[in-house]
Amino acid sequence: MEQITAMKITGVTFTDFRNHKAPESYAFGDVSYITGHNGTGKTTMAHGVCYALYGVSYYGEQKIERLMNEKAAGTQVQLDFTDQNGTTHTLIRNRSGDKTALLLDGYTVRQGDIDRIFCDKETFLSMFNPTYLTERLGEKGRPLILKYLQPVSANAVLEQMSETYREYLDGIDLNTFPPEAKLKEFRGAVRQAEEQEAYLQGNIDSFEEASRTAEQKLSELYADKAAIEKKRKVLSDKQFEGIEVEDLSIQRNMLLEKLSSVPKGENPKVTQLQEKIEEIRHKPYVSKYTQAMAENAAEVKSLSGRYKALVNRVKGLRPGAQCPACLMRITEQNLPEVRNGMLAELKSLAEQGKERVAQGKELAGMDYQSKTVFEQFKADDLKKLYEELKGLKTEAAGKTDGEELRAALDKVEELQKYGNLDEDEYTELNCLSAELAGIEAQIQAVQDMCNERKLEDAYAQQEVCKGQILKYKNVISSLGEFICKRTEIAVSSLQMPNVKIKLFDVVRSTGEVINVFKFTYKGRDYSTLSLSEKTLAGIEITAMIRKITGIDCPICVDNTESIAAFNSVSMPSQTLLLRFVKGQPLTVQSRNRAAETGPAIRELKKAG
Repeated sequence: MEQITAMKITGVTFTDFRNHKAPESYAFGDVSYITGHNGTGKTTMAHGVCYALYGVSYYGEQKIERLMNEKAAGTQVQLDFTDQNGTTHTLIRNRSGDKTALLLDGYTVRQGDIDRIFCDKETFLSMFNPTYLTERLGEKGRPLILKYLQPVSANAVLEQMSETYREYLDGIDLNTFPPEAKLKEFRGAVRQAEEQEAYLQGNIDSFEEASRTAEQKLSELYADKAAIEKKRKVLSDKQFEGIEVEDLSIQRNMLLEKLSSVPKGENPKVTQLQEKIEEIRHKPYVSKYTQAMAENAAEVKSLSGRYKALVNRVKGLRPGAQCPACLMRITEQNLPEVRNGMLAELKSLAEQGKERVAQGKELAGMDYQSKTVFEQFKADDLKKLYEELKGLKTEAAGKTDGEELRAALDKVEELQKYGNLDEDEYTELNCLSAELAGIEAQIQAVQDMCNERKLEDAYAQQEVCKGQILKYKNVISSLGEFICKRTEIAVSSLQMPNVKIKLFDVVRSTGEVINVFKFTYKGRDYSTLSLSEKTLAGIEITAMIRKITGIDCPICVDNTESIAAFNSVSMPSQTLLLRFVKGQPLTVQSRNRAAETGPAIRELKKAG
């Protein structure tokens, strides 16, 4: 069936519908005046039309039991109408018990067929009932209007924008990508740039703070270094005092060469002992704490990195920035809460770091003890093996010479390692060397923080970030203006004489689009209007919906007794006017037009 773009109701027949028991028919013209006292059935006419088409009441109610005659098991409404071609159609909706039958021109159809041929329920009711969209649908009316708005091209919007805005949007494809998506993209870019700027500001603050305290800090570090070097020098000078280190190296090489040429004894026990001695001499220390110390060191490094990063974030906290924890925007009100939360986290990280450092020292101490025990056991084992080797008698030539050579080699190697130091002094010397290396690393770190070049680079990078932020914000502002302008163009088709409809609120500074659904009538908010004003506003709204949908749908206006005049109000091809007349029975007066709406209403009032 052809799409129906215009409907004119010629008649309606009720059977067991409301107060109509036997089939009762009413004819409608271009203008139909439906008058009577309350309860006579004026609104029944409106209910009947809506029920026949969509199975609902004039107000869109789905429960239609109250529309049925109380004494009947079912109900039926027949709707006769013509389309845009003047073709006559008959629609019958029959309900018997829980079953509903729908016939169009004698053929069984479904509700979806009616929606497709004509229009959906919400669209029809918004044109048929002047107060349906504003009073019944509410916020659900917004998508109904948006559904019929024509899309606006990006070029059409740009043509109505200033040259400055167009320059900021140059190179951005707004035909392929919606401005809302680009808006989100550039907001993300601003957040990243602001975070980078905050990070750089933290570095700058650190550099400047280091510069202010560098002299005193370096003085302290150099003093510590001198003290350690003094202690270390005493032990270092003592270690090889009176010892020719190069000569020891020469002696060792000579002894190794001689030892390699000494023939092996034929006694297999001697050979076994010698092999065992060599095995033990070269057996390395394997720490059972290696993994634990590595994991602890890694955790210390991780905590240190997190601590430094959080310090920079704290320094960058300000209203408008993004909270690193919840990702919400920071305001003046929640700034103290966010800062206190981050300071508490800093304290926690510091405490965890101290615990891990203490664990590291404990592990290192345990490892040192373990190594000491290992070396002691190793020395004891070698001593026993050497004694056992000496006690063996062998006929192998060179036995005595081999033992002497090995003893001499051990002595040389011990001198190379310890020199004049005992084991405790040797350990202290190594600790002082490690401590000195740590001090020198601190000095280098302080000097790096005071590096003017790094400070200049940080400033330069910060200026780049500021430039990017300004550029991105200009783009965001331009996108906001674009969305505003697009909205203005899109809703231009919704212009009405006295009613203004607002579907969007746009925050120009951010480009954020807020969905709204507001009406005003002659500059006043809809909620403040009288019944007659709401009705007149609703009639304008129905005219607007007819315009954007291209459908000429009848209108049914209730409570017309409250309306003084319909002057300047655009009405469709067919109008049903319901009016209370005290003491009068139900009366339907129809005329096939062509009087103006104003005179028609005046006649109606005279009739009353």
